[in-house]
Order: sequence, then C-alpha cells, then structure tokens
Amino acid sequence: MKRKNGGLNPWATSDDERKKLDVNFGLIIAIALILTLIIYVLVLPFRDSFLGIILYDRGWTQYLAVWFSAIVITLTVTKWIKVRKERSFLQQNLVPDIPNLFNDPQNRDLLSLQKNLARSNSLLATRCSRVIAAYFQSGSRKSASEIALDDSSFYLSSSESSYAFPRILVWAIPLLGFIGTVFGISEAVNGFSGLLDKAGDIEQIKKGIGTVTTGLAIAFDTTLLALLLSILVMIPLVLVERYEARLLLTIDIFIHDRLLANFGEKQENLLDNTTINQTISEALKEHLPSPESLIEPAHQYAQQAVTQFTQNFINELGKLQNLSSSWIQQIEQINQINLQDRNQFAASIDEQQKNQVTLLSNLENIIELIRSSNLETAQNMFKEAEKISKSLENTANLLENRLNSLEQATLKMTEINQIKEGLQNLNNSLVEVLEAEKVLTEIKDNLDQIKPSLDKLSKPRIVTFMDEE
Repeated sequence: MKRKNGGLNPWATSDDERKKLDVNFGLIIAIALILTLIIYVLVLPFRDSFLGIILYDRGWTQYLAVWFSAIVITLTVTKWIKVRKERSFLQQNLVPDIPNLFNDPQNRDLLSLQKNLARSNSLLATRCSRVIAAYFQSGSRKSASEIALDDSSFYLSSSESSYAFPRILVWAIPLLGFIGTVFGISEAVNGFSGLLDKAGDIEQIKKGIGTVTTGLAIAFDTTLLALLLSILVMIPLVLVERYEARLLLTIDIFIHDRLLANFGEKQENLLDNTTINQTISEALKEHLPSPESLIEPAHQYAQQAVTQFTQNFINELGKLQNLSSSWIQQIEQINQINLQDRNQFAASIDEQQKNQVTLLSNLENIIELIRSSNLETAQNMFKEAEKISKSLENTANLLENRLNSLEQATLKMTEINQIKEGLQNLNNSLVEVLEAEKVLTEIKDNLDQIKPSLDKLSKPRIVTFMDEE
C-alpha cells in the first residue's frame, strides 16, 4: 500500500485506499457472463419445459436480459460483502478511550495511533487516520473537521455514482422485454397476413396458425421474463444501496463523536514563567537607580524610586492582565469555533439525510413510473391480443364456412362417384349384350350354312340292306 507523503497534504492517501467500497466492473461483467452460461447449461436438460422454452426459444433478447440480470446480481452481492466487511470494523475498538489523548496535537501516542490506523485495511480506519493526521499536522480542529467533511462528501458521491451502471441495467431489462414483444407481435402479424393469403389450403392454414401463436408466445414470454428479472434484481439493489448509505452515515457519526468532539486547539503559552521573570527584570534594570546615584539624599531618592517602581510594576501587572484577558478571549473564540464546527457538521449530516430521503423518494418515483409503464404496456398488449383473437375468430369462422363447403363438395363428389359407378356397370352390361349379340349372329350364320344339309336330310330316302356272305 503506497501512501503519498510530503507536500501540502501530508495526510493524503492514494486512490486505491479511497476506493474501499468500489467494485471492478470488468470482473463483474466477466463473472456475470460465466453465471449466465452456467444458468443456460443447467437448464439445457430441461429445454422442453416451460423455463427452457422461455430461455432458449424466445429470441436473442432473453439472453441479454439474463446477462444484464446476472451483472446486477453479481454487483449487488459484491457490494453487500464489502459493506458487511466494513461494518464489522465498527464493532472493533479502533480508537481507544485514553484520557487526554486528543488534547495535545503533538502527542506521540496520537501519532502512533494514526500510523496503526493507516496500516489497517478498512474504510473506517483510513478515514480516522486521515482526520488524525490532519489534526497532528495542523494542530487545528477546524482543519480536521474540513478533512472529515471532504471525505464524507467524497464517499457519498462515490457511492451514488457506483450504482449508476446497475440502475441503467435495471431500466434496460424491461426495455429488452418490450423489444421482444414488438418482434413477437410483428411475427404474429406477418403470420396472420400469410394465413389469409393461403386460406384455401388446410395444411397452409395449420402452419399459419402455428406461426401466429408462436409470435404471440414470444411477445408475452419476453415481457414476462423481463418484468420478473427486473423485480428480482431491483429490490436487492435498493436494499444494498440503502445499507451502504447507512454505513457511511454511521462512520461520519463515529468520527464526529470519537475524534472531532475530543480534539483541542494548539495554542501558544502566553503567560509562561520565563516571560514574566524577564519582564520584571527588565523593569527593575530600567527604572531602579544605580548604587552611585544613591550617595546623595538616598532616603528621598529611595522613596521616589519605590514610588516609581510601584507604578511601573502596576503597569506591568496591567499588561499581564490584558494578556490574560486576551488569552481568555481567544479561548472563548476557540469554543465558538468548536460550536460552529459542530453545528456545521450536524447540518452536513442533516443535509446528507435529506439527500438520502430525496434519493429514496426518487427511487420510489422511478419504481412507480416503471410499474405504470409496465401496466400501460400490458394493457396495450391485451388490447392487441383481443384484436388478434377477434381476427383469429373471424378466420376460424371463415375456415368453418370453407370446411362446410368442402363437406358439401365431398358429398356431391360421392354422389358423382356413385353415378359414375352405375354408368360403368351399365357400360359393362352393354358390352356383355353386344358380345351375346355377336354370338347369336355367329350361331345364325352357322345355321344358315348347315340349312342345305338339313334340307337334304329331311327328304325321303331308299335304304337297301345287303347281306354279306
């Protein structure tokens, strides 16, 4: 740990020492990416489930929403660990209760305490070390109070700025859901228009209905996941931010009560014994006569010298009284300065509390705004869904009419087929009749051919019988 020494601010610290509660955003993003991959790997065996379908089959916005949520969760957990660690140092006795430890700015025990605190790796010890170092170097409680106020403002602004990035991500997650909703509704509308173009084919109608329902599923599922994730990450983030603000306020109160309230002012010793003795000696040397001058009327001169010495001594005592009164006035001024510093510090604490209340109210307004926008979007989506359902209902009626027409056409085709079969049977019968007619014609021709022979046979004949020997 490096510490800057010398210069106008011998108690100045390095940037790393003043970033106890900051986080490494690059590391946070990398950890969140790994966490996102782990989530998708764990859900992969259950891809056919509802959760798997939402994460894998609902577009690229789901991946970004999960990643953004992982970033916010990782940052929130890291912040909570750091704040909890720093809060544990409040339970330790970092500043011992030693009488008259802070009365003298040049106290060696105070310097030793400052060095021990500087070696401690905690926010409370670092801030106490800076305040004690300022008091030790300047000998002024006012300078130490200014350092304490500067540190308080610095850490408060640093804390607020560290939550800017996760707040942006929390706002971006519902927007990703709305983008997915737009894509899903667009796909559903395109599928519906294609369905109307191909309403004559039943298979095409089935495919078109599948496309429409898939688009609607994408629209609703992306919004559902985004809203759930935004709620899950927003609440812990707000709680941790408030927890950190309370830690900073507790540290400010600790520094004021344990350090600033016990500091004194470095004053010069205006009435030391050496100065008084030297003043009296100079007055005696200046105003008392020499031994040579006492030779002449010594008694009279001694009386005059005593009178003059008394007057001078009274004047010197008056000067000493004036110095004492000025010293008392300075002490009163110091007390007034301490009172002003205390009032200023209390006012700064009140201002910080007001800022925190304002911040909380702004967060509540933002949450209410997001909630109202989500409700409005949901209402619009429901209206669009009603329109699409009405269109689907009309399409279903049209399909039903087409199916009825197809059934009637099927019945007519059946009758036509029956007539066709009857005609085919009649044709076959006619063919058989023609074949029988041909056979009869052939028989007639054959009879005509054998008729002469039959006529000859029908004439009388003489039959002669001969015996053979």
